Amino acid sequence: MKLVVTLLSIVFPIWLAAQVEGTVSNKNGEKLASATVLLKNSYIGTSTNASGEFFMERLPKGRQTLIFKSLGYQTFYKEIEIGRETLQVDVVLDEEINALEEVVVTNRDNPALRIIKQAIRHREENGNKIDSYRADFYSKGLMRVQNLPKRMARAGADNFPGLDSSGSGIIYLSETVSKISFKKPNKLYEEVIASKVSGDDKGFSFNTAIGANIDFYSNMVGLWNGIISPIAYNALSYYNYTLINSTKEDGQQIFKIKVQPKRDKEPTVDGFIYIVENSWEIYAADFSLPGYRLQQPVLDTLHITQHYAWNDQDQRRTKSFQRLDFKLSFFGVKAAGNYMQNFSNYEFVKAFPKGTFGNTLTKINKGSNLLDSAYWSFARPIELTAEERQDYAFKDSMQTVRNSSAYLDSVDRSKNKFSPLDPLLGYAYQNSQKQFKLEYLGLNNFAKASFNAVQGFTFTAALNASFGSAETGSYTKLNNDFQYGFSEKKLRFNADYIHRFNTQNYATLALNFGNRATPFNDELGPLPLINNITSLFFKDSYLQFYQREQVKLRYTQNLGVPFQLMVSGAWANRSPLFNSSNYSFLRQERDYVSNNPLAPTDYATPAFLANRVLEAEVGLRWAMGQKAVDRPDATLLLRDMRYPLLTIQYKQGFNLTHSEMSYQLLQGAIAQNRQLGPFGMLSARLKAGKFLHAENIPFTDYKHFSGNQTHIGTTSSYDNTFLLLPYYSHSTNKGFVEFHAEQDFKGYLFNKIPGIQELQWGLIAGYHFLHTPARKPYHELSIGIDNLGWGKYRLLRVDYVHAMQGASSIPGVIVGLKFLNILN
Repeated sequence: MKLVVTLLSIVFPIWLAAQVEGTVSNKNGEKLASATVLLKNSYIGTSTNASGEFFMERLPKGRQTLIFKSLGYQTFYKEIEIGRETLQVDVVLDEEINALEEVVVTNRDNPALRIIKQAIRHREENGNKIDSYRADFYSKGLMRVQNLPKRMARAGADNFPGLDSSGSGIIYLSETVSKISFKKPNKLYEEVIASKVSGDDKGFSFNTAIGANIDFYSNMVGLWNGIISPIAYNALSYYNYTLINSTKEDGQQIFKIKVQPKRDKEPTVDGFIYIVENSWEIYAADFSLPGYRLQQPVLDTLHITQHYAWNDQDQRRTKSFQRLDFKLSFFGVKAAGNYMQNFSNYEFVKAFPKGTFGNTLTKINKGSNLLDSAYWSFARPIELTAEERQDYAFKDSMQTVRNSSAYLDSVDRSKNKFSPLDPLLGYAYQNSQKQFKLEYLGLNNFAKASFNAVQGFTFTAALNASFGSAETGSYTKLNNDFQYGFSEKKLRFNADYIHRFNTQNYATLALNFGNRATPFNDELGPLPLINNITSLFFKDSYLQFYQREQVKLRYTQNLGVPFQLMVSGAWANRSPLFNSSNYSFLRQERDYVSNNPLAPTDYATPAFLANRVLEAEVGLRWAMGQKAVDRPDATLLLRDMRYPLLTIQYKQGFNLTHSEMSYQLLQGAIAQNRQLGPFGMLSARLKAGKFLHAENIPFTDYKHFSGNQTHIGTTSSYDNTFLLLPYYSHSTNKGFVEFHAEQDFKGYLFNKIPGIQELQWGLIAGYHFLHTPARKPYHELSIGIDNLGWGKYRLLRVDYVHAMQGASSIPGVIVGLKFLNILN
C-alpha cells in the first residue's frame, strides 16, 4: 500500500496531501480490532482492522485532534500536524477504570435503572436528532469456513479457491463504497460508487446499506423477527441492568451498563450499553445473542458493536461504526464472518428533494466494479488485513486462470467423459465458454419416480439443455420429460421451453407442449411423495388424474418495480382416465377409490366427457411497497412485508367440443405478512372469485381448493391451505370466498413459562374460512406448537384442528414435516 501511495503522490501531489496511518494497541502489545479513530468535531472517521491497523486520507491540513476509542478502554486524544507527507501514528490505550465515585449507590435504588429510565424517556427525542441525513457509507463483508465434513472438504477445495484440503478458509470477501440518503424510520436511497468482490472482477457486492439500519433507538431492532431494544418502551419487562462504571469524556459523563435478559429464550441481547448523562444518548453498544433467541437455528451467535461520535458544532451524536460478527453451523459445517460498516461525512437534511425516495433502494453505478487497486487503497476507510490482501491477490489471479480458454476446456473434457453406465445412470455435457449444458437424467432422476392408482409405478427420464447464464442476462432452458406408467403401459412426453430475455424486467416466454396425467386440482393436492406413502402403505390414493394434451404459450414481464403482467393462451385436448392398478404393500384386500372425484365408488363412469378447449388468461400482480436493487446487469426485487400483495386474474375458456361448456372466471387475492413486534408474525390471505356462464363446464374447469386428507403438513406456514378439507368436497363452478389467517407468536408466550421456555417452542393459532354457494360456510380453528425438534434441527410442528360446517364438527391433528416441501 505504501508503494502505491508513493507512486501516486508523484502524479497527484495535491490529492494525497493529507494522510494518517498507524496502529492501536493496549499496554500488553495486543492490537485492538474495531477501535474507532475520529477527527474531532467532524464526521470523518475510520476503524481499525483485525490487525489493529488504520488509515485515513484527505484530511484537512493543519493542527488537528484525533480521537481513539475502543470499548473497554479509555478514550485517547492525539494532537497532530497534518501536512503533505503521510503521518504515522501508533497509539496505546489504557483500560477503562471501574469508577463509581460520582454515582450514589444504595441498597434501595439501582442507579442503572435510573439511567435506563431516562434513556427510555428520551429515546424518541434522541433518535429524531439523526432522523434525516446524507452520509458516506462503506461496508466490508467476510465469511470463512472453519470446518467441513471430510466428504465435503475435497469438493469445497475444488469449487472455492482459497479453501485448503481440510475445508477451511475465506469463501467470501467484498467491499462497497456508497453515498446514502436516509430518513427514519426506513426510507433509503443508496448510490453505490464502488463495488469489489474477491475472485470476481465483474461481480457486485451484496453488502450494501440495506440492512445496516440497526437502530437501538427503535423499540424493535430490525433483524429477522426483531430484537427488543434495551431502551424500548417496554424494556424493563425484558431486561435487568447493572451499572459497571462511569467515565468522563469532553466533560460528559458516560455510564457503562450491563444488560442481561430476564428470560433467556426471548429476542433479547446480552452485553453493554453506554449512556451519556444529561442527554441520555447512546454512546456505544456492545451486544451479543445466540441464534435460538431469534429462532434461527443455523445461527450460533450474533455480536453487534456500535460506536457513536460527537460533533460539537452540530451538537449531534451519530453512528460512526458498526460491526456484525456471526457464527454458523449446520450438518457439520461451521462458518464465521463479519460485516464492518463505516458511516462518515454526515449532512443533515431538513427536507429531501421530491423523488429522492422511490422504488429503488440501491442503485449500483455502471463501472463501479471495474475500479483499480489504486482507487481502493484510498477509498476504503478501513484498512485491509494481510490475510484479506492475500485473498484478493490469490483469487484474482485464480480467476484469470479459471476464465482462460485452456482451463475451461480442460474442465469440460474432464466432466464430459462418457462411461458405459451413463445411458442408464445419466450423462451431462457442457461447454463452459459458450455457456451451454446438455443433461440426460436416467436413474439419477429417481426423485420423480412415483406410484398412483391410475398409472401404477412411474419412471421419468429427462433430457434437458440450457444456454446462457441463469443469474444475469438472457437465458434459455429446455426440459423434456419422458414418463412411463407401468400399469397403464403408456409413455407420455412433456416439454417446457423457457426463454428469459433479460434480468431487467425479466421478460420471459414459456412454451409447454405434450401429454400429461394431470391432477384435477393441479398443485393443490398432496405432494407426490406423500401420495406414494399413503397409497403403498395405507391404500389411500389422493391424487386423481385426467389426460391433458396441450400446447401452451405463456409470457410474463415486470412492469416497473411493483407490477408483474402475465398473459397465456393454450389449446388442450382433455380426456378421462381410469385406475389401472390396485397394488400396495399392505391392505391388498382393499380397493382404491375410483378416479372419479365425484363418485369415489363408481369405477365405470368418467368424471367428465372428453373435450377440446382454448384457454386465454391475463393476470396482474401488484406488490405494494416493493423496492429494487438496480444493478447494471440485473434488477433485484425486494418485497416490503409491511404492504400487501394483490393479484387479479381473468380467464376465458372456449370449449371447442361443446360450446355450452365455455365460461369466464374472474378472481383475485390479497395477501400480507405483518410483524407485530414481540407478538410475532401475522399472516393473512383473502381470495375471491366468480364464474360467469359456467353452468355446464366439465369438472376439469371447476375451482378447486387446497385441502388436506393426509394429516401431514408440508409447509412452514398454513396461510394458504386448509388443514382438514377434503380435496374436492367444495369444488365449484359458481363463486367462492376463501380466507386464511395465522398468528405465529414466535415463542412470545412459551418463553415466559419456566421450564417450557427451555424447549424453545412457538405457539401458532390459525383460522380458515371457505364459502361456496352450494354449501354452508366451512370453518377451521387451529392451535399448534412450532419449532419442534432437537438442537438446530427444528423442522416439525403439530397442530390441533377443529373443522366446522353447519351442525357437523370434525377434530383432527396435523403433523407438520416442514422439510418435505424442500426435498420433493
